[in-house]
Amino acid sequence: MDKATVVLVDATQYGADPAVARVIAARFPTVNACIQDDLAGVYASHDRVITCFEFDFPDISSLSILSEAKQQFASVPLLMFTEQHSEALAVWALRTRVWDYFVKPVSAPIVVESLNRLDRLLVESSNRSPRNTIVQKQPLPDDARFQKHRGEDKCVESAMAYIEQHLSDKLMQADIAELCGTNSYQLSRAFKRVHGITFQDYIMKRRIEKAILLLRNNSASVIDVCWAVGFHDASHFTKMFHRHTGMTPSQYRHRWITARGESTVPFQLSADSPVKL
Repeated sequence: MDKATVVLVDATQYGADPAVARVIAARFPTVNACIQDDLAGVYASHDRVITCFEFDFPDISSLSILSEAKQQFASVPLLMFTEQHSEALAVWALRTRVWDYFVKPVSAPIVVESLNRLDRLLVESSNRSPRNTIVQKQPLPDDARFQKHRGEDKCVESAMAYIEQHLSDKLMQADIAELCGTNSYQLSRAFKRVHGITFQDYIMKRRIEKAILLLRNNSASVIDVCWAVGFHDASHFTKMFHRHTGMTPSQYRHRWITARGESTVPFQLSADSPVKL
């Protein structure tokens, strides 16, 4: 039996990633579309369809179109690809009943396996009686409310997305700048303008914020957290954590657990609190 047709919807601000299309088109028949196209007309021409919405920096209008498509065509499975990623965005996608959620750059085997599994399910479901599916509209995540970016901001957003995916790795400013199509000086200047801090300070801030979240899990040792956020020396991790929070990692964990157990005024230091730089 022929494979399902994959409808590739370009919902990007700066242009779709050719790698995504190549991975999918190598194994499935594809149709290219944009968010202004009439999906009903596209779907009418094919027996089985899977829709892939591709974003770089999702905003209110583009996410709303995905949500509306899912409400209007509840039986058509959706996959979401995005460059900008956050926990809130992933949760929104899950609640909107997106089948699978991928952060670019994508892993080809994982994408293909997801599509193959979904294609098999579509074949199986075609032999069953259709059922009504209700998809409720979900509130958009806060990070979708940003305005469209200036050209210089694009490299900052790309760098931020890369940093989020590779916090545990060694992050070199020159390497990330090259990936973002700029140089180290321009990237540093852009970070200073957008965030008010240097590129290196931003990485440190994100590592400490991630460590704060991980330390709440008592199953993870301090050294586990140290490695998970990109430090490879426990004493340096402790020193940096203390410099930015006023506590050692062990002290933070103890105060967090104690505050939860007391059920009184909650311990205020969290990943949402500003980290001192």
